[in-house]
Amino acid sequence: MQNFSNLRATRTVTPGRIVSVTGKELSAVLAECAARTEIARAGIEEARRRQEAATAKQNELTAILRERWAKADARWEEERVVIRKQREENARKTDVILAELKEAQDERRAMIEALFRVMDRLDDRPPPPPHLRSA
Repeated sequence: MQNFSNLRATRTVTPGRIVSVTGKELSAVLAECAARTEIARAGIEEARRRQEAATAKQNELTAILRERWAKADARWEEERVVIRKQREENARKTDVILAELKEAQDERRAMIEALFRVMDRLDDRPPPPPHLRSA
């Protein structure tokens, strides 16, 4: 074995020697440890309370956002319905206007054809007798 010793690991000078500690010193160390434990426990409890408060706040904010999203979704759906109705109404109006324009176009065509027929008849007429001609 290499140069290994339990003495070096524990930094003791002689084997089997325990440094004597008085009851008062031991009580003071134990009281300090207990105080540190209580401080740590109090810190953990405070952190747990803060975490619970933060979680509750987050849940509250999430609920508020979900409510707002639901209202917004409902409003958007209403707007979609209104827009859809407006589009249908506009399409109906457009169809009416196009039908009126088509009818007016047909009427103009018929009028132009009638004018051409009248003009053709005027051209086909024999000239008036000389005594009816204007001088």
